[in-house]
Amino acid sequence: MKKIFLLSFLIVASLTSVIYSQCMEASSDEGVSVVGYLQSQFEYHQYKNNVEDLTTFSFNRARLGVVGNIPYDFSYYLLMELSPYASEDGIPYLIDGFATYSRLDPYAKISLGRFKSVFGLEMNTPCQSLHTIKRSTVVNTLVYPDRDMGIMINGKYGTYLKYGLSLTNATKRNELGDLDDNNNKAFTGRLVITPHDMISIGGSYKFGTSAPIVAGEPDDEKTRFGGELEFKYDNFLLQAEYIQGKDEGSYTTGGG
Repeated sequence: MKKIFLLSFLIVASLTSVIYSQCMEASSDEGVSVVGYLQSQFEYHQYKNNVEDLTTFSFNRARLGVVGNIPYDFSYYLLMELSPYASEDGIPYLIDGFATYSRLDPYAKISLGRFKSVFGLEMNTPCQSLHTIKRSTVVNTLVYPDRDMGIMINGKYGTYLKYGLSLTNATKRNELGDLDDNNNKAFTGRLVITPHDMISIGGSYKFGTSAPIVAGEPDDEKTRFGGELEFKYDNFLLQAEYIQGKDEGSYTTGGG
């Protein structure tokens, strides 16, 4: 068992989108904007059974990219993760990269590329607005992969309804260079209704299939359901989120 105490230092402009929130967005109507986001931290790991404690300085996030708008209805978003502690192999990688068509904004914006999952409240809370330095384990585990290649549509109707839809490969990051190894895709959707300025109620759904690991078996299936509630009054904020996951297929054979 270990306890981790984190001290965070944030450097970022507080910019968000409608229902689908990235860490940064374009700040001008034309040209290129260079953006960055840095979270440096100190960790103290305390172990039992006479195992020596560990202390270390590290980066939780160290991101650099470019964003911008192209007249008249297009924008682009390109962001690299440079922290060696943020990837399994310690190599910098493309965390987000997509182009957006916004002629129908605010009712619909169409994006194509690699982007964050539209599933859930916490996953779509931008980095600088998180209440802790890391997202919860249950969100990271059940929403995984948090980024994927595909097409996304998101928008809003007034201040009362917001939505996000995506069709993606459902592959792991950097797996086959993010290329899909089969013809199956994953569908994800999220809907948030705000009947009053103080309260928002939403739900998310994700379903995807992939080729079975064991030949001859039916396709593997992954299903996710999510519900969310947010209540805001003056300086008081209450947020709640529930996620349920169901996995079926050959990759679950043998337990685990």
